[in-house]
Amino acid sequence: MASGIAHSRASSILSIPAGVIVGLSLTSIPYGAGAALGSLLGIALTPDLDQISISKSEWRLVKRFGPFGFAWMMYWWLYAWLIPHRSFWSHFPIIGTAIRLLYIALPIIAFCFWKGYVPNLPQYMIEFLIGIVFGLLISDFLHWIMDGFPIGNN
Repeated sequence: MASGIAHSRASSILSIPAGVIVGLSLTSIPYGAGAALGSLLGIALTPDLDQISISKSEWRLVKRFGPFGFAWMMYWWLYAWLIPHRSFWSHFPIIGTAIRLLYIALPIIAFCFWKGYVPNLPQYMIEFLIGIVFGLLISDFLHWIMDGFPIGNN
């Protein structure tokens, strides 16, 4: 099993190849740029957000971003409390990614619904957001491999 530092390093190294491959595969710069960013975002939106204890990477966030890092940690506390560490729901690629994206998107969606706001995004922005999802999926798949393919609590 790899450490959080190894996962972060792997996601960082993977970001450029992920962006190039996705961008060339889908023949779109926004998809590629989104995939590169999504792979980097995999460092913050890691499957290891399911840990109740404070990890080294979370301490680095608090140290680097102060109250914002602490707020990020607190925001994910309920998620960590609800989902067991290294469970199918957090670590399995696609499933874990979708659950974390939904967890982070729900307050935004609720706020937009409350305000009656329906965003009208241009095509390049939609492609960029889809690219971010591809990058997160790639980062999560790499994380899963580096953890030894966990499917339950280990």
